[in-house]
Amino acid sequence: MATILESYDIASPELGKSFKIDLADGLDGAHLDFIEAQWTPVLTRQYDLALLGFFQLPAVDQTPEKWVETLGSFGVQDYRWNWRSKSAIALGAKRRILALLNVDEVEAAMMVLFGKTSREPTTPLPIVYVDFLAVAPWNRKVVQFPQRFKNLGTVMLGEAVATSISMGLDGRCGLHSLPQSEGFYRRIGMSDFGLDHAYSSLRYFEFNAQVARQFVR
Repeated sequence: MATILESYDIASPELGKSFKIDLADGLDGAHLDFIEAQWTPVLTRQYDLALLGFFQLPAVDQTPEKWVETLGSFGVQDYRWNWRSKSAIALGAKRRILALLNVDEVEAAMMVLFGKTSREPTTPLPIVYVDFLAVAPWNRKVVQFPQRFKNLGTVMLGEAVATSISMGLDGRCGLHSLPQSEGFYRRIGMSDFGLDHAYSSLRYFEFNAQVARQFVR
């Protein structure tokens, strides 16, 4: 059962005004039904377009790296993520699901994982790890412009930092970035630990305590 924790005023570029968006702990059955009924068809359409675009490229350019880039350009790098399964896993593990809700509509979802440690060699302290983070397709500029709501990913990352602070971890958070998001994580001051070849060769970023507190302020 989802529990409302707090609310934010979030701007809607599409509708030209702000809405009260609720932060919820957990996703209930109706929310998961909404994701499957409303997110999935849009992601499927975008995935099909990405597939078409990729196979229209010259054969020499049809590389795994180009496929990842193509998925990002169509906003469907999370096409295969199953939030119903993730929610079920979170119930019995060191994980937590957070979501942003516009009344009953799911605008963003995030899973955080507890028990990992910092990559800082001198201070391998506990962190909150952002395992998965996605906004609804209509909130992605590459899918819809102007998008329904903006900055939801930033809000969710701020909640991961706030969770870390509330646990006494001083805001320390880590994550593996999709290629198109690397610039954002650098701009907000996260430390870049390079490509992680043990994790799909995604680049690993981490907030230290000082930068994390600056970010949430």
